[in-house]
Amino acid sequence: MTDAAGAGVWTPDISKFEGPRYLALASAIAEAIDSGELPLGAQLPPQRDLAEQLGVTVGTVGRAYNIMKRRQLVSGEVGRGTFVCRGVEATIPNYLPERMPGTIDFACYRSPVAGLSEELAKAMAHATARAALMPLHKYPPAEGLLTHRTAGAQWIRRSGLQVTPDRVVACGGGQQALLVAISATVGPGETLLSEALTYSGVNSLGALLGRRLAPVAIDCEGIVPEALEEAVAATGGRCLYLQPTVHNPTAAMMSEKRRQRIADLARRFDLVLIEDDAAISGMTERPLPIAHFAPERTIYLSSFGKSVTPALRVAYMASPPALCERLVHTLHALMLANAPLPLEIAGAMIADGSADAIARHNLAELRARHEAALKLLEGWKVSSHPAAFFQWLHLPAHWRAAEFCEAAHREGVSVVPSENFTIGGATPPRAFRISVNPAQKTSVLAKGLDILTRLARERPQPRMAVV
Repeated sequence: MTDAAGAGVWTPDISKFEGPRYLALASAIAEAIDSGELPLGAQLPPQRDLAEQLGVTVGTVGRAYNIMKRRQLVSGEVGRGTFVCRGVEATIPNYLPERMPGTIDFACYRSPVAGLSEELAKAMAHATARAALMPLHKYPPAEGLLTHRTAGAQWIRRSGLQVTPDRVVACGGGQQALLVAISATVGPGETLLSEALTYSGVNSLGALLGRRLAPVAIDCEGIVPEALEEAVAATGGRCLYLQPTVHNPTAAMMSEKRRQRIADLARRFDLVLIEDDAAISGMTERPLPIAHFAPERTIYLSSFGKSVTPALRVAYMASPPALCERLVHTLHALMLANAPLPLEIAGAMIADGSADAIARHNLAELRARHEAALKLLEGWKVSSHPAAFFQWLHLPAHWRAAEFCEAAHREGVSVVPSENFTIGGATPPRAFRISVNPAQKTSVLAKGLDILTRLARERPQPRMAVV
């Protein structure tokens, strides 16, 4: 059987999903659609055929298909079959991001689905049982309830950083934590120092908040100490944002020796450091955070998004004692406080060990995808780390990053050009980032990388001359 998009026979593997078989099948379909394995417009197998292949009843398949229809992910056409929705046909908001039909998404992170729903359901049941114990009649404290800050301290300690609950601020996701940290430490019109290539959300917040962004040169370990000295002297910046552990997007890993050097420079120049571990908070076999070497001046950020699930917008800040009150007041001014229920769910998962188990499972899946990708990318210059959710691919001289990414999108693969990560008006390198998603099947990964490899060997289309 060949589907409407030419993808061939599709048979899901529901053995990795726990719970009722109809929910397992629904999860498998949703995962396949989201990863690009089932492109938009693809036809699902007839219910009777799929039931026979999976060894389940036709009613089980029908229940799964009905769930997908209610979520507006598939639509049924009498006499023709069931098809993945193209989005424009949906009459209510779709759970899928808007993208071109058939796109293999290497731009955004996706976490694995297997086992996640069951763990979230247990944690939500715990939160429901504890709801009566919460102060539901009033706003919680801006920094979070003590039980949630205690859970945050436990989660942060996975990095090797020892922190007490009174120094933890509970936040609604890593981006919110970063917003609060920058707002509290860098005034309007002042300069925020950052790696010359850095997390794209910093660019967005700099523009939104009216903060100047000044680049600091990086190498294979991240921030170059001598470049930091020069940047401080040239700009007068007194706050540095950095990602020393598996830097996004280059995957650089800073040595302990350099971490100590950066901490020493921070003391010498009286810098505040914002150390972002949100992209790698699932990793435990790692160097100690810079916050360990300069706890009196480092705001440390960790989140659930990449290591557990993006569905729980939960993050934790470890603050220096001198900055804690300012961070709490800033968070209160921006959003009063965060909803306690998501924090309670996260706290339950930390307490029973399921958050740690999911993080370790996700890391194992990431390592497997990295191994497969590196084999498929033989001959490319690739910067990567087995715990990163991404790889940094360097382009041949005949391509500019933005042009290549536009061409890749036309071929059905979405990737992120270096322009998105470049700050301070610097020249973007000839490189781009791909997300190595642990939710993505190796066959989809191979198909996308094959397209990118072929495209890199080709020459860009000539542009129309402007006269």
